[in-house]
Amino acid sequence: MDKLPELEPEAFVSFLADLWEERGWDTSVKQRPDESYFIVGKRGDGKRGVLYVFPTLESHVKQKHVKQFVGFCRKKGIDVGVVATQGAYADPARKLAESKGIHLLDRETLAGTVEEGGFEHVLREYAGGGSSPLAGVLATLRSYGIPVPEALPFDLPSVDLQPLLDRLPFGDGDDGATGDADADGDAGGTPQSATGGDGGDGDGGDDDGGPALPGPLTSIPRPDVVLPVALLVLVVFLVGSAVGPALGLPVVGGTSGSGGEAMAVSALSTAGANATAEARWNARTTETLTVNGTTYDAPANETFVLVRMNVTNTGDSPMSLDESSLALDVAGDRYGYQPLNGTTGFAEGGLFAPDDTRAVWVAFSVPADAASGTLVVVADEPTVRFVRDRSIAPEAMEP
Repeated sequence: MDKLPELEPEAFVSFLADLWEERGWDTSVKQRPDESYFIVGKRGDGKRGVLYVFPTLESHVKQKHVKQFVGFCRKKGIDVGVVATQGAYADPARKLAESKGIHLLDRETLAGTVEEGGFEHVLREYAGGGSSPLAGVLATLRSYGIPVPEALPFDLPSVDLQPLLDRLPFGDGDDGATGDADADGDAGGTPQSATGGDGGDGDGGDDDGGPALPGPLTSIPRPDVVLPVALLVLVVFLVGSAVGPALGLPVVGGTSGSGGEAMAVSALSTAGANATAEARWNARTTETLTVNGTTYDAPANETFVLVRMNVTNTGDSPMSLDESSLALDVAGDRYGYQPLNGTTGFAEGGLFAPDDTRAVWVAFSVPADAASGTLVVVADEPTVRFVRDRSIAPEAMEP
């Protein structure tokens, strides 16, 4: 195997987490607002490590990313620093990483790691299945900066798109396929730095940068603008209203259901593919919540963060996950759930039978000026893998 197979970004992150666990690390995963990830690892000998993951094929890791990651590792006392991507590294980034002892992983080096360590069984879990018939179309849409989710919450129908695509009156778009999103040649926007700034050695600044923005569409040649739009219309036409919400688009006779977000919300997974629970989630901030006709106002100088989840017990035994199992970490302070008289977001006391999937919700009341927050599990069990799913409407409902 010369190169690791192409993986969906979330699968790539989970593969890396499981690979590290096979090598003796206890890992947790944090999705950052700019769609990069931190995989934090601890070993029995006390060593601490961090994988800084740029999971997309379009990622372009620059010198500034490595420089700021070096500062982050030094500030946090990290023993092993690793940067991993399915995309590419700039030559200055490679040189700096070598001089600072930062390990770089790409699809070629990971293929060697899998073969040398006998980890084919780990890779097989993520690369063994076939791809969706529309996966290529969705990947094309992502490459143009259209916010198509990496994982759809349903199976797409088997449709042969090629005859239809062949009849579109456009070229193949090779002249502008990568776009001109910025002067450095990043495709679809460069992931933000580990410490939220472009200058210095990364010792200052917040650990979570803001979301990366695609470049202006006016810099892309006209055929390359029209083609993805045509593909998008084609996808929605073919698979109907089921795909509309997943793309974050309104549906005729309905709403997008994605909700607004005045603060950046992320989630910290406590396990990868071997988690005992999977929580597909979405969140929004709001000053008021209405549940079953009753309206609740946030306390003065605070705002609600409403998190809606589709939770699945993926283990073989019953599990318990309720409001008290969760908290929202804001600038190092953890806020427990906000009780709302006469209602609850978890039916049956938060008990889930094996293979049980249920829609639940939880509200937190946090300072109104909070810039970001991270959903965390404060209970010892279960181990949870969080997956952001923007097709989920973050609304409160009676269980």
